[in-house]
Amino acid sequence: MPSSSKPSRRFLASLVVIAGLCLLPAHVAWSPEAAPPDGYLLIVGGGDTPPDAQARFVELAGGPGRARIAVFPMASTSGDEEEADEVVAELGALGADAYIIDLSREEAEDEAAAERFAGFTGFWFCGGDQARLAALMRGTPALAAIQKRYYAGAVVGGTSAGAAVMSNTMLTGNRYGDDEADGLPAIARGLFELDEGFGFLPGVIVDQHFLRRSRHNRLLSVVLERPDLLGVGIDEGAAILVRPDRQWEVLGSSYVKVFDARRAQIAPVDGALLGSSDITLHLLPSRSVYDPSNGRTQLPAI
Repeated sequence: MPSSSKPSRRFLASLVVIAGLCLLPAHVAWSPEAAPPDGYLLIVGGGDTPPDAQARFVELAGGPGRARIAVFPMASTSGDEEEADEVVAELGALGADAYIIDLSREEAEDEAAAERFAGFTGFWFCGGDQARLAALMRGTPALAAIQKRYYAGAVVGGTSAGAAVMSNTMLTGNRYGDDEADGLPAIARGLFELDEGFGFLPGVIVDQHFLRRSRHNRLLSVVLERPDLLGVGIDEGAAILVRPDRQWEVLGSSYVKVFDARRAQIAPVDGALLGSSDITLHLLPSRSVYDPSNGRTQLPAI
């Protein structure tokens, strides 16, 4: 459990964000460079973050003694920072200097404060409600500053809700029309609510807690409605590491499933239920490497 020093860390983190505001230049809106990003994404399916993934995150953020990581708890609807405290403690045990940054929408829109993110080498988004997190951060100088740091080489990660927001289009977790009926939902059109995510991972939609919560029908529904999107189902205890070369490494002890309908034949839009042929499924255990541009997969050697 976190030590009693955590409140002082949160206080110091607040000072880091607001110190020297009068000395900072005006925020310049960030836009993606033409070149690919130099940073990494670490996207965890929920549950306990795999130890190998957490160690890799610290390594990519600069390693012990150099990694400086911002931990964002805002997806939590209850304001409970217990998860963030645990993340800070775990990252600290690996030699990282981690701080909780709990932003309001007003603070995320503060152009000068966002510039203080230039000092961080890693950014971690905790679990909770991805719709709440996206609404709080989208279109703000704070998110633009994190995107800029990612393109410059920082590592950005998240788990559960913090995983769902990584793509351009995200599942909010809300279902239409059946009042959260028991059992698996149909594979059908218009059943699941989509919204705009953070945009770190274009052309993809992420679903978390995937095998544990039997979310196959949910992700298949969305992929068949939007065949331009790769559906990535990440189980608890599993993660994907998106490298600057845009290939994905699978980390952890469970699986990642990828649904690819980009070349599939899909039933005509004249009814609710969806049908398809030639949709591709990739089942990726730990140490697999997947290329989303062509679907080629390197499975781990036995």
